[in-house]
Amino acid sequence: MLFAVTDDTSQGEPMKRILPIALLLGLMLTTGCEVLQPAKQPVSEEEALPTGPPVLPKDAYESWERAVPPGRPVKYYIRKNLYLYEKGDTERYIDYGFRRLEHAPYRPNLLGEPTVIADAYMMDLPLHAYGIWSVQRRRSDKMLEGPVSAHVGEKEATFWKGNTFCRFRLVKDVDNPEEVLAYFVHTTAANIPGQTEIATLKAFPSDDRTPAGDSYYVKDLLGYDFLGRGFTVAYDLAGKKATMFLAITPPAVETSEETEEALPPVTPAQKTYVLLRRALLKSNEAPEILPGPWEHGYAATHPKLGTGLVARRGRYIAGVFGAPDRETAVNMTSELVRRLP
Repeated sequence: MLFAVTDDTSQGEPMKRILPIALLLGLMLTTGCEVLQPAKQPVSEEEALPTGPPVLPKDAYESWERAVPPGRPVKYYIRKNLYLYEKGDTERYIDYGFRRLEHAPYRPNLLGEPTVIADAYMMDLPLHAYGIWSVQRRRSDKMLEGPVSAHVGEKEATFWKGNTFCRFRLVKDVDNPEEVLAYFVHTTAANIPGQTEIATLKAFPSDDRTPAGDSYYVKDLLGYDFLGRGFTVAYDLAGKKATMFLAITPPAVETSEETEEALPPVTPAQKTYVLLRRALLKSNEAPEILPGPWEHGYAATHPKLGTGLVARRGRYIAGVFGAPDRETAVNMTSELVRRLP
């Protein structure tokens, strides 16, 4: 005889109660066999799986289809098990605010083998989706024209939109790889809402920019751990490579214990600015102060990027390395600083 057993401790002693078979069968028909399994613990909002349709397309490129078992359209990974898929890159994705990965293989027909592996990484912010795309993309691949920033090559295509970074990889040869990958980009992008531009990048000078030369780092900007997060943008100035940067430091914390005799507090931007100066200048070397639309600026040389200048204004530390001359460096940095909020 089929029955369910529960414990009742309302009277202080365990009492076994038998659920009639008819009622149990009714529960199974309405809720499935999970009625016989222990109740699941609630998951955090961050790890909750989506209730809507997947971002990745059901069908793509002519008769292509998702090569997954029926009833399981895509596979999901969250923070606690991302390492099962990403292996050594897990920490990087988590640093960029990873929330959830949507994963699915595609094949050209019912009998075909998986040919394209599609991944959609949902991040916490559009800035982080752009950031992970900017450091993961293959800059040698062709920039794809369209409403989203995308790269497409013979084996891989990537793009970002809203808070999602997508990557498509060909694991089998096809006759028209770029066409197939571009189709996946356009089809998937249509399923993703949100922005396609990062406003801060518009503050950088637009002339002589290197295509696909911009990046956003959540830490270790320019290779210095104290710089934290920020942007770099590459330029080609009369055949010479230059790099502009913008570090964004934490806001100053106001204190209520200041007295008239106390010195004004040192802001995070000021501390970071001093640390960068110590890293760029030789011991006991006095900085060459440069005037401009900033609170303080000086000439400096990066060990790998060349000569230039560094300036501070408010929370921001900006500058350029590798400029062909001092005037160009001052003009470029001035243009960037004036556009900062």
